Amino acid sequence: MEPDIKKLLKIANEEDRLELIIFQNAVKKNLKEYNSSPIKKNKNNLDAARDSLSKKKEEMVKKYLKPEQGEHVPSFPSMRAVVKHLDQVGFKVSKSKLSRDKTKNLIRVNPDGSVPESEVRAYAATLERKDGTIDDLNDIHARKTEREVKSLDLKIEKQEFELGKEKGQYIPRRDFEAELAARAVILETGLKHLYTTRVGEWIALVVGKPEKAPDLLQALYHSLEEELSGYATTRIFQVMFLEDR
Repeated sequence: MEPDIKKLLKIANEEDRLELIIFQNAVKKNLKEYNSSPIKKNKNNLDAARDSLSKKKEEMVKKYLKPEQGEHVPSFPSMRAVVKHLDQVGFKVSKSKLSRDKTKNLIRVNPDGSVPESEVRAYAATLERKDGTIDDLNDIHARKTEREVKSLDLKIEKQEFELGKEKGQYIPRRDFEAELAARAVILETGLKHLYTTRVGEWIALVVGKPEKAPDLLQALYHSLEEELSGYATTRIFQVMFLEDR
């Protein structure tokens, strides 16, 4: 609601106040209908509603807000300045549209070509806003939307992770590190046990002869491959860690 309309509603009598509210609601209703279905009938209804609001507002401004003689009224120097200002603050407007709306008495222009700021504010209430984009960081609504989208993405990512945990797709890092440590112990223990139990077999294999070293290495490599294969499996091992006393 524009400042002038707020002020008019406060100081006007009950009859004028009710009429102004009715005209203002009619503009909003017809604008919504025109945006949903931009046909000629809806456009005519919207123009008529805007014209009625403008006339009623002008009538009430003269009746209740007539400036004292010599009082300075803030204004824009020209209609071109009005178009530039409205465009910069995000309204759909052009010089030709402003001229047509002036003819329809939707906005009042002073004899010297200047436009009262109060008229511009009231006129802006009848205009459509430009469509914002999420990349326009100068638009506070766009920034808010961007933050909401990021927050929603994070929530979805967290929910997907929690669902993955329930399905067993993830394990806590500490559990993963404990699993690696346990498998390392198993590998070390397995190799030591292997070497201890088969050392006699390997000595006999080479008959204490250096030239038999390749045969010994082949046997060791084969045994190591077997142990590593077991280490890399997904089988579950039960490992007990005992503290040194």
